[in-house]
Amino acid sequence: MQMLRSAVVVGLACALASARVASGAEALARYSATPGWATFGLALPAGQAKSGVQVGTLPTQTDVKVRWPDGSIRFAIVSAKIPASASYAIAPATSAASTPLAARVPDVSVTLTIDGRRYVAAPPPTRGDLWLSGPLVTESRAIVAPGNHPFLRVIFDVRSYAGGGDRVDVTVENCLDVESADKVTYDVAIAVAGQPVFQRASVTHKYLARWRKTFAATGLTESVVTPDLAPFNASRAIPAYLDSVAVPTQTVAGQGVSGTGFDILAFGDLTVPMNAHAGRPELAPYPDWAARYLVHKTTPARTYFLRHGELAGSWGVHVRNAEGAWPQIDQPGLGYYWLDPRWKDPGNMSGGFTGPRGHLENRAEPGDLAHQPSLAYLPYLLTGDRFFADETAFWANFCLIGSFASEGNRYGPQGLLVGNEVRGIGWGLRTLGDAAAYLPDGWPVKAYFAKMVGNNLTWLDTYATTFDSGPLQTLFPNRRPEDENGAYRPYMWISLWEQSYLAWAVDRVMQHGQVGPVNFGGAGAALRNRIARLQLSLFTHPEWPKQHDRQAPYLLAAGRKADPSSRTVTYFRRFSEMAAATFGVPSPAQPDFVRPFEGYYGPEARLLLMICERLGDPGASKSLQALMADQTAGVRMVDDLNKRSGWALAR
Repeated sequence: MQMLRSAVVVGLACALASARVASGAEALARYSATPGWATFGLALPAGQAKSGVQVGTLPTQTDVKVRWPDGSIRFAIVSAKIPASASYAIAPATSAASTPLAARVPDVSVTLTIDGRRYVAAPPPTRGDLWLSGPLVTESRAIVAPGNHPFLRVIFDVRSYAGGGDRVDVTVENCLDVESADKVTYDVAIAVAGQPVFQRASVTHKYLARWRKTFAATGLTESVVTPDLAPFNASRAIPAYLDSVAVPTQTVAGQGVSGTGFDILAFGDLTVPMNAHAGRPELAPYPDWAARYLVHKTTPARTYFLRHGELAGSWGVHVRNAEGAWPQIDQPGLGYYWLDPRWKDPGNMSGGFTGPRGHLENRAEPGDLAHQPSLAYLPYLLTGDRFFADETAFWANFCLIGSFASEGNRYGPQGLLVGNEVRGIGWGLRTLGDAAAYLPDGWPVKAYFAKMVGNNLTWLDTYATTFDSGPLQTLFPNRRPEDENGAYRPYMWISLWEQSYLAWAVDRVMQHGQVGPVNFGGAGAALRNRIARLQLSLFTHPEWPKQHDRQAPYLLAAGRKADPSSRTVTYFRRFSEMAAATFGVPSPAQPDFVRPFEGYYGPEARLLLMICERLGDPGASKSLQALMADQTAGVRMVDDLNKRSGWALAR
């Protein structure tokens, strides 16, 4: 089994910055670190560093993964040996010629015992699939079929440091698109240097899931690194958050919200099933716990944050073809590839549908795109770990192959997300855009994701500029269950809170700018602006009610249907008409769909008003100030944001 061969060399540039910091260079960031070997991710704005960086005055290795169009470093993995606990400036540095460290082969084995038979995997003596390569550290990958098992695979990512010390990263996958693949139960034992380091009995490993454990070997001491997020924020790799967000208190103990605990193939505090509704800390632009770690940077919060990045592997979204690559729907024969057991229905198969051939009924069902969190992208940027890079790619690909593949939904190989719920379009576009921007330049899947993002932005912009709903400019009709529900049937409804996720995601992706040949900033503004300005009108238009519990309602009545069973709509032309219909159901005396900002859709309204403020729209700043000054039943908007920290974006 082979991995993506282009990951070996293409896009992997290493600089040893031991000679000198670039003349006149100012610090790009300042990291705190404890003694030991430090390896971490670093995102930089364009033009800040060309060939490498240096940690303090220490010999530093820079493995460049992504470059800006001008050739400067966009994302790199930085390694240095930290002599003492301190704060270290990171500055641009010139590169020096160096000889890469030879990869070592530590004594490690993984034994899976299935029905009394032992399936053993160990890394081979030579490995060419490099992730890090330089004089200070080399990391290489080997993929082994334990005991020639037909579908289980063990991935060894071995990181070796100069002078001794290795990190062994073990991933066990059940991800192959082969007919025999199914859930399997095994006992697992991992040994390093002949000593047991990990054991579990009766592990049920469902189809399309993966798990990971790491071990320090041969005397390795790893530094605990506290990042400086300023360059991540400036490059728009990671958004900035309000400093006031709640202090993290969660730990990886107990059974978690899921009731499954935090061990391998569990779900921790992720909600099971994934398509459950309401009040979920992982459903936000990025999870609440990610925001809290990024602001407070405590060690327990980091552990909790990274553990949920690892538990992203527990969901049944992980598909590899026989060569180990991610299936791409723009390849011949895969245009209607669908990650759903219904691809085997006779009608779908006759229409050209294909999909994973294993037992899809025995996976941890991920549900739909509308409820997917972003779990691995931020851990990937902060650690530079290859496991998280793979997870970022798996989840991005899920957005494509997990969307209904038909024409009019995914549009086959075009990879459009528009057949999903509106919020699903938004969360899927976020996941795809982040992956396209920051996965390594040498990975073919990066260009593929960028192409799909471009397809979606172009479609959305065309839709926003051509769809005529009259002067109120509503979008995405005929997508709400209320359209067919009792007293609500005379009207066609839209949810602006759902659309806020899409507008934010479009804005987020546009900020990534040029990604390969695709300019993410070249499309999407029409849709983003149309959604955001509708929200602004609910604050500023004289015909809209000024009560603060009616400016971010649950639903909006966008028009009147020709008859209750019709999909033909006459769109309202005045905000007074929209308001009367919206708050006249079920009765004017007790209007439905009123919601206070706090606890409901104030955070979503804030995202849209922030877009309008940045666009310079009249009334946006005043409306945003009024929203943030709001208070209901003693709860202020800032209190709400601090608690729902993933929504507390600073800008």
